[in-house]
Amino acid sequence: MILTVKKHDIGSVEEYDISSMVGNVTLNSSLDTLGDQLDFEIAYSDMQYYPNFSVDTGDFVKLFDEGKKEVFIGIIISKSRSEKTQSFTCFDFAFYLNKSKIIKQFNGVRADAAIKSLLLELGVTVGTVADMPTIIKKIYYDKEVAQVLKDIIEEVTNATGVKYVMEMNEGKLWIFKDTELQINVKVKVADNLPMVDINETISNPSKKASMEDMKNSIVIYVGTDEKIKTIAEAKSDWMVKRYGLLRETISMEDKDIAQGRNIAQNKLKELCKVSFEGSVEVLGHFDLRAGRILVLNEPVTNLVGKYKIKSARHSIGKIHTTSLQLEEV
Repeated sequence: MILTVKKHDIGSVEEYDISSMVGNVTLNSSLDTLGDQLDFEIAYSDMQYYPNFSVDTGDFVKLFDEGKKEVFIGIIISKSRSEKTQSFTCFDFAFYLNKSKIIKQFNGVRADAAIKSLLLELGVTVGTVADMPTIIKKIYYDKEVAQVLKDIIEEVTNATGVKYVMEMNEGKLWIFKDTELQINVKVKVADNLPMVDINETISNPSKKASMEDMKNSIVIYVGTDEKIKTIAEAKSDWMVKRYGLLRETISMEDKDIAQGRNIAQNKLKELCKVSFEGSVEVLGHFDLRAGRILVLNEPVTNLVGKYKIKSARHSIGKIHTTSLQLEEV
């Protein structure tokens, strides 16, 4: 692991390798949040070796793996001090999308074009945006950019049933279909041993089945508080009989009945099920990020098959380990 800090004051190009100074390094990603978070600490006793240098809020930070591949680039958001250490929290550049608000109107444009135009307007570099033909007709008032992006993607998912993953990587924003992100990870247990599949390093596995988020009836409606009209409904009679009625209602802004039926069917397919979640700890690998899909084979808890990573927490020290929260695909 290599960790560097760069002052980006006007005229400054200095970059400092602080790898030998830092401890308690963690890197986190989650499907619930756009952007990754890096945390680390520096002991005061180590600062004596860097008398003319301090790490401050607003500095740029880069994290590299052992092969010197960049795995995180971002900015120090906060710095706190205790008696013996300084603690730092960093976010990648999605921080600006989470904190900046806009007013934006889309008049019947494709979702992918809407996303690209919004990012271009904000000066955000785009890696790639998956094909999204769904038409967006909507006005956003005083909304965070990240929330607008998530809303557009949700409209596409409702209309097509296709799920997407959005992330910052190499300082660029990427949006993929989640089916494109299945990975096969191998790690090195020791220098004198061959690479092994990540399944062989699993520890502390757990699995949970839950009907908490189940919906077995979907109702699509249009209108206002004064006048509401149901335009589509999808329901699983067998699941209602088995688990009881669990209804979801979704509002649409127009009266496209065919589109409403399509959305109802897609949401029923997504939500009408018992969900299976799990957690494992494995030897660390930076390819393990939220949104990636793994094929697991853990027979004790029956974590077997395809699982999407909901969140990944890397603990980086003499040994790199990763804790994963998972959901069955």
